[in-house]
Amino acid sequence: MSDYAGKLSSLVQKKQQLLHEESRLIEKRKKEIGQLAEKFNLLTMSDALITGLFSEAQIAIKDKSEKIQNWENNGVQFLKSKRDSKATEDRPT
Repeated sequence: MSDYAGKLSSLVQKKQQLLHEESRLIEKRKKEIGQLAEKFNLLTMSDALITGLFSEAQIAIKDKSEKIQNWENNGVQFLKSKRDSKATEDRPT
C-alpha cells in the first residue's frame, strides 16, 4: 500500500511542478506579446482597436483563412529583417 502512496505523492509533486512551469511560460509569453505591442506602437491604441485586431485573428484562425499564412509570412520576413539588421549592427567594423 505504501508504494501507491509514494507514487501518488510523486505524481502530485510532478503535477504541481508542471503547473508552475506552465504559469511561468504563460507569463513569459505575455511579456513577449507586450513587447511586440510596444514595437508596433500599439500600447496607446484603444482597447476597442486591439480587441478588433484579436477578434479578426481569432476568426481567421477558426476559419483556417489564407490570411493566417500571409500574416505568418509577413511576420517571418519582419523578424528576419530585424535579425539581419541587428547582426549587421553587432559586427565589428
